Amino acid sequence: MISRSARKCLGAWGAVLGVALILRLIGLSTRGIWYDDAFSYFLARRNLGEIITGTAADTMPPLYYLLLHLWMQLGRDITTLRLLSVLLSLSVVAATFWLTRALFGLRAATAAGVLTAVSPFHVYHAQELRMYSVLCLSLLLHVGFFSAVYLDQPRSPRVCWLGLIISGAAAMYSHNLAIFTLVSANLLLLLQGRWHLLGQLLLAQTGMLVLAAPWIVLVPGQVAKVQRAFWTPRPGLLEVMQALVTIHTDLPVPKWMLPVALMTSVLTATIITYELVRDQEHPPRIHLLLSFAGFPPLLTLMTSYIMRPVFVPRGFILSSVAYYALAAVVLTKRTPRWIGALSLVTFVCVATMALPSTYAFGAFPRSPFRAAGVFLTRRLVEGDIILHDNKLSFLPMLYYEPDLPQTFLPDQPGSHNDTLAPATQKAMHIYPSTSLEEATDGASRVWFVFFARSVREWEDQGRSHPTLEALERTFARTDHVTFNDLEILLFEQR
Repeated sequence: MISRSARKCLGAWGAVLGVALILRLIGLSTRGIWYDDAFSYFLARRNLGEIITGTAADTMPPLYYLLLHLWMQLGRDITTLRLLSVLLSLSVVAATFWLTRALFGLRAATAAGVLTAVSPFHVYHAQELRMYSVLCLSLLLHVGFFSAVYLDQPRSPRVCWLGLIISGAAAMYSHNLAIFTLVSANLLLLLQGRWHLLGQLLLAQTGMLVLAAPWIVLVPGQVAKVQRAFWTPRPGLLEVMQALVTIHTDLPVPKWMLPVALMTSVLTATIITYELVRDQEHPPRIHLLLSFAGFPPLLTLMTSYIMRPVFVPRGFILSSVAYYALAAVVLTKRTPRWIGALSLVTFVCVATMALPSTYAFGAFPRSPFRAAGVFLTRRLVEGDIILHDNKLSFLPMLYYEPDLPQTFLPDQPGSHNDTLAPATQKAMHIYPSTSLEEATDGASRVWFVFFARSVREWEDQGRSHPTLEALERTFARTDHVTFNDLEILLFEQR
């Protein structure tokens, strides 16, 4: 017979998962895909050898692509593909609940589960064909195993250490930035002078490195690629504030909501920090979560001034979960209860207000490619060619309309956009045209697809868009259609 406390716990857990599932299923089939989604699809549909060689030349490890490859046996429509990330994200919510309950009790666990369930940041990644949910889950399991040995409460020490090693290796196979979260435990033990446990952790991390060795040997080449071509700016105060807002409400949000999101994020973070400093009830547990909430962003910030900037909020997605758990502890404190209750309601309300923009966002780089593909399908005649300015519009359109005669132009070699490596192209069996002349050879009409943003970027340099300029020398512009910030021009032979 299940005890009353167990029923209460299961009821709270089920309610939290129910809310999380509903929010993650909204718009699952209608929300458009973008370049990163399409990249995952076209790489994951190849055989295992091609997936390995494709990721070796890219900047991400292969675990998610391998999981997606296996998942594709169930179907390749966008709803089925996204269900993998949905299930992984639900597992994150469940693991957040159980970890917080083990550390702080049922009230805090329920609040932490709710914050993770309604978080636009996590809902967004739950609907992406990317590796961030599996990264968060593997790191969350790693933190759970580490917390048991850190607090000297393992029911089975060997199982905990084995779980720590396997989950840490899984995180390393999920994303290269996982390293900043994994070493946060080392920094915590180093600051506290717990040398014996630090030695045990280093031994376990040696096991992680052994398991991840086949991938680690490729990391130097990937770091070199990031140094050559990566789009993130060097972080300053603006990027730090954007990261804070992202964890609370995600970005972008409507302009009218941005001041509300910023003010709420700063106020909530301030209250939580103040209350944590005053907390005298759970110091070791607070220190544990603080290290995983704070060290990864700090380490990525520092690294961004040593090498190419890598300060991207999705890279420290586990830190957001640790932050939600800390927030839950503060917001469910019995004294002063009204401050916690008000902050919790505000936290949840602002997050849910931001969700509609998360579902509906359709600007660069998530332009309405499906609608553009339908339009081109209806307007194409024999002899037409669709030319994409770059891979960012080509891959999503290729997913929606694989039978259209379309190609794309290569990125400028060595530029920050030059991210699709030749080896990855070969693995995916997708190649750009070598030149504009090759792409348009024999075409009576050319439909040129490009982002309005790219034209503005050239204009900011005091130059005209080179491809547009070249097309207008040979063809006559006869039609112009826009889909939000995605533009399509029709050029016909003079």
